[in-house]
Amino acid sequence: QGDRVETYRELESVLQGDDGCLTSGVVNRLIAEVSSDMRAAQGVTDDVKTAASDVLVALARSHFHFVMSELQSHLKVMGKVPDETVLLTLGKMARSYALWCIPFVGMTLLALRTMLSRVGSGRILRAICSVLEQWSKGVNTYFCNREQCPFPLNGKAQLCEDIYPVFRYAVVNWLGCEEEEDKQAVLGAVAAMMGVLLHEEQHREHAWEQLLWLLHQYQEVRDTSRVTKSLIYVLETLEGVQTPIPQGMAVAISTAVHRQLSEVTKGPGPAHKAVLSRCIILQAHMCPEETVMFLHSQLSGGSEASRVAALGLLGALAHSDAPATGEKLPQVVEAVRSVCNDPSALVRRAVLEFIRELLSSGSQSCWAWDVVGHIFNEFSRTSGRLVRAE
Repeated sequence: QGDRVETYRELESVLQGDDGCLTSGVVNRLIAEVSSDMRAAQGVTDDVKTAASDVLVALARSHFHFVMSELQSHLKVMGKVPDETVLLTLGKMARSYALWCIPFVGMTLLALRTMLSRVGSGRILRAICSVLEQWSKGVNTYFCNREQCPFPLNGKAQLCEDIYPVFRYAVVNWLGCEEEEDKQAVLGAVAAMMGVLLHEEQHREHAWEQLLWLLHQYQEVRDTSRVTKSLIYVLETLEGVQTPIPQGMAVAISTAVHRQLSEVTKGPGPAHKAVLSRCIILQAHMCPEETVMFLHSQLSGGSEASRVAALGLLGALAHSDAPATGEKLPQVVEAVRSVCNDPSALVRRAVLEFIRELLSSGSQSCWAWDVVGHIFNEFSRTSGRLVRAE
């Protein structure tokens, strides 16, 4: 088995540099051998199956239709859910060859719909979620790069119609799953399908409904970084389609992100914090007024951690070069001035960090220096009181 894995790895490396010189006979024999290992019920380890899957994906670089036809044939077997490795390979195909997969979206999702009722939980559910996530992201890639697609163009409306029934099934049947791995898989799939449906007005409302569910997952899953990645994916899609965020939804997003950054006991790591901040920046591009007002409100009350988190997000906005947030810079700076006298050392340090972000942004506005001057005035006044007290 170990030798077989090594052989597959070497073959994968060769195929990645193949220029399509293999004859159809050799290609068909290779696909048959690899496919047999991928679908073996026993006697073949998971490592061999994974290596075989990677060979098939590498072969698709020069013989895409051969490989896709093989995978589609396994999807169409009536009354049977495909092997997990076949499903995972379909996901890899969309991740590696998104635009080439577009003509196969309708038939792939239709085949998946016929087997959804036979999927409970566990590895097959997660494999199907992987297919849905990667193929939905592939459709979004197509929407952004339609002119580069090597096949006749498909309409947005039709692709959304292909995805919507599967999306509704997932929403009705999978959102309440219990296992952490299942939750994470469903989260990724639903968010990716939401990203597609946001492109069509008739489906947009259904996508918005599930955004609140997505935000609620911060309380439901142990690894919240996946929630944040899904959220930023949806926000990036919204920015691309230039769709306004509904009233109240911006506050819900800001509240969820701010709460994560305010966590004291199990707060996010540096990388996760950066992605959370990016979420607020993206939202501010689309609704700057609501975003700044929310963060300003967090400075006037709440915990020390809450004020520090709000200052950090305001600093990220100040550093952003987006015109929409730049117009709100005076309002942002005025909000920060209101906490310069905060008794908390952590808050005052966060104010200094905000100033650093503001000055490093290259802004030519005098507002940054107004805050600097205000802080020095407060420092001088405080020092004067200490001297008189001595």
